[in-house]
Amino acid sequence: MSDVTITNATPVVDLRRGRHIRRRVGAWVLAIVLLIVMLLINMPVILTVINSFRPNLDILHGSTLLPQNVTLQNYQAILNKTDFPLWFTNSVWVSVVATVITLIASGLAGYSLSRYRTKVNAVYSNTLMAFQMFPLVLSIIALMIIFNRLKLTQTFFPAIILYIVMALPFCTWMFKGFFDSIPRELEEAARVDGCSSFSAMIRIVVPLAGPGAAAVAIYAFLLAYNEYMVASAFLKSPATLRTVSIGLRSFFQQNTTEWGQILAAASLAAIPPLILFLLVQKWMIQGMAAGAVKG
Repeated sequence: MSDVTITNATPVVDLRRGRHIRRRVGAWVLAIVLLIVMLLINMPVILTVINSFRPNLDILHGSTLLPQNVTLQNYQAILNKTDFPLWFTNSVWVSVVATVITLIASGLAGYSLSRYRTKVNAVYSNTLMAFQMFPLVLSIIALMIIFNRLKLTQTFFPAIILYIVMALPFCTWMFKGFFDSIPRELEEAARVDGCSSFSAMIRIVVPLAGPGAAAVAIYAFLLAYNEYMVASAFLKSPATLRTVSIGLRSFFQQNTTEWGQILAAASLAAIPPLILFLLVQKWMIQGMAAGAVKG
């Protein structure tokens, strides 16, 4: 009887082992395919970083994918012979200020639209959509006249205000969507325990809206950091106000183009968005995981 049992158990064990091996192989194949897709998608960024270590002549006349002569001359040139450190600092400062103000303003507005369904909020919501569809380029001349009369054209103030205005409608709708997914019963329980409406929002709703805040922060920061039109209109003069997007244009001269320095500057300019994403990815992953489980 025991021999029959052992004989019947052996195919079951082999079948389980075969399934386990197939799953492992499938996982490895999927990982390799995803790695190849990731490399293809990020190939422009990878080539930018690689070519930033090549001399300018090697970039123009080289026929190999990898640099034959690795050098740090491009980085030394932009850090020591150009105003790139100043442009970099200006871009980060303007983007951080615009992002923080956008987070606060859009968070409060999104919470109001989510929790208080009034006619005023309905009008405000429709107005946000109208502003989102309006092209800002049509109002640049009028805005320049207004800021010029207010004597604010030679400051960072116009760019910061316009970046906030550009990001506010979409960020408000993003916050509203995240606040709608948070049950009202949690706030009601906090009010029963003695919290005010504002205290319940700060202690209960805001921590749960961490993934939404992370998404809004990334969107607002990238919008301000990569923007060129407003920066070229309000931050081009004096030279101390220039950001990275404006400063990179100075590498394109009339007769020559410093491709190596452009690639090096672009590689360094990509560091702040990367750092921001690494800082907020925990909340974004938590938000995706929470959305994947219902109930």
